[in-house]
Amino acid sequence: MQFWWQQGLTFRQWFVNDGPMYTFVLLWMCANVGLFFYTFSFYTQDKYNYLRRIVHFGLPVARGAASVLNLNCALVLLPVCRNLVNFCRGIFESKRSIRRLFDKNILFHKWCAYVICVFASIHICAHFFNVNNLVEDGTYGRILRDGTPMSQEEVLFTTVAGGTGVGITVPLILMVTTASQQIRRSYFELFWYTHHLFVVFYVCLCLHGYSGFVERQDNPDTYPISLDRGVCTSRDDVLVSNGCASWNAVVSALANQNSSLTEPNLCIPGGVDVGDEEDAFCCPCRLVTQAVLQRGQAATWVWVIGPLILYILERLYRWYKSQTRRLRILKVVKHKDSVPVMEIQFQKVPTKAGQYVFINCPKINSLEWHPITLTSCPELDYVSVHIRLVGDWTTKLADACGFYEDNPKVGSELPYICIDGPFGTASEDMYHYPVAMLIGAGIGVTPFASLLKELYFRKSNPSAYPSFKTQKVYFYWMCPGFDAWGWFASLLIDLEDKLEQLGVPDFLEIRVFTTRGWSQDDAAKIMLQEDESGDSIVRDAETGRALRHKMNFGRPNWDSEFTSVANTHAGNNIGLFFCGPKVLSSQLHVTCNKFTSERAAEGTKFYYNKENF
Repeated sequence: MQFWWQQGLTFRQWFVNDGPMYTFVLLWMCANVGLFFYTFSFYTQDKYNYLRRIVHFGLPVARGAASVLNLNCALVLLPVCRNLVNFCRGIFESKRSIRRLFDKNILFHKWCAYVICVFASIHICAHFFNVNNLVEDGTYGRILRDGTPMSQEEVLFTTVAGGTGVGITVPLILMVTTASQQIRRSYFELFWYTHHLFVVFYVCLCLHGYSGFVERQDNPDTYPISLDRGVCTSRDDVLVSNGCASWNAVVSALANQNSSLTEPNLCIPGGVDVGDEEDAFCCPCRLVTQAVLQRGQAATWVWVIGPLILYILERLYRWYKSQTRRLRILKVVKHKDSVPVMEIQFQKVPTKAGQYVFINCPKINSLEWHPITLTSCPELDYVSVHIRLVGDWTTKLADACGFYEDNPKVGSELPYICIDGPFGTASEDMYHYPVAMLIGAGIGVTPFASLLKELYFRKSNPSAYPSFKTQKVYFYWMCPGFDAWGWFASLLIDLEDKLEQLGVPDFLEIRVFTTRGWSQDDAAKIMLQEDESGDSIVRDAETGRALRHKMNFGRPNWDSEFTSVANTHAGNNIGLFFCGPKVLSSQLHVTCNKFTSERAAEGTKFYYNKENF
């Protein structure tokens, strides 16, 4: 991550793309830091000296980390309440800077998870230190069970605090490790099932403080305990040592000062000289001879109960919608790609271009849901998705649809599917910009299929879409090789033809790049394309039709591309929408900021948007 001064930007220019998000992140980080130090300070009060004398700073560190954990265990649920996020995106539809924050919901979910991991580690280490000191303490640090001292192992694994701590830590480790991008892509089922260990995590979290492991002292004023000098010396009716006068001596001394203190059960008023030595640590009262301790109470549930209720309602609502949307697959289409792709068309439900759904096939597994981008637009009389057959679930779905048979199943032979959603993404906002740059890398073009289809309908009937502002669309597609066109090439070729018929062929500019090397056969195709009259290499494998826009070789020169767009559309707001790998995302993000800075005098601004789901 680079700050605005490292990118050569003014704060105002940097704020166009990154300001709202990092303002929110700064507030969130300040809340975490402030909460930690407030709790740390709270547990350094005298009423916790009873424990702190034994465990030292292990107690405030553990409790400070616990408060940060409480906050983030509450917040981590909110970004995955997808209907709530959708609702908030709708509220701020006219305020794009705020609306774009909700497109980072999964990113914020991950950040909360990282903070939980860090402070859970701090909390665990601090309590290992505390337990070791408590068990080894000979007088005040005994942890008793029916009067019997316990070992460290017993404390960690047989007490409520220890057992629930293990019940929190193990699910957390499994959820975080299986949430990596590599596992989600290759073993999505593993990620899906282990993430549902959050049920165990939150149950143990709410029970963790139930035993009242942390005790506070209710009488620190009448029976003080010093971190340095230990417990105060009690007064009795005979002369006591350690420089403290007996209670009778105290009464006599006060009587000589014409004091009205005659009751032997009262405490010494502050500031009264009773003859105690200067360095003596004496109890101020006569009959108060021990600390009055009060067990702590579980407080985590107070933090998480609200988000938990919201999340439970969210899941119930999504379950209800999925059960009432048991949709029959209408048609299965085979596509001749290097990796088999199955298009399934099912009954129409309300959607918007650029959205995605979770799909479940009860015939395969009633518990398994997969996020898939919609490739149809709302104007069609069906909803479609394109599924690459690269995993266990997708191949099972293809088999259930008869994809591998010579004649795919039709009608009642096809299985039902359930859908959860649809849910919005950043690409929904494309039509709010006068100029749009759509950039997809590899399979990252899928979210743009529905947007490109809808472009034709919006351009052919502008009166039906009064909010449609887009005057020019640049579409960039980076492919790994010559065999990667597949079904998407057919979509682009159809769109070119339709825009030609409307008389606006220049409305959409398509730039396809192949980023991998080529063979001798491919070189011959390149030579043919270089001829002005030659066709593009990008062809529809089923019909043989070629794309009018020529193929480009190698990676795009983004500075050159941005310069061309900025020169052509000076003074406009340009929305860039990207779906693809993280490295390219960072490069495009920085480039947007760079050209926003360089073209500030013209008023040209590049707004960066990335797909997250």
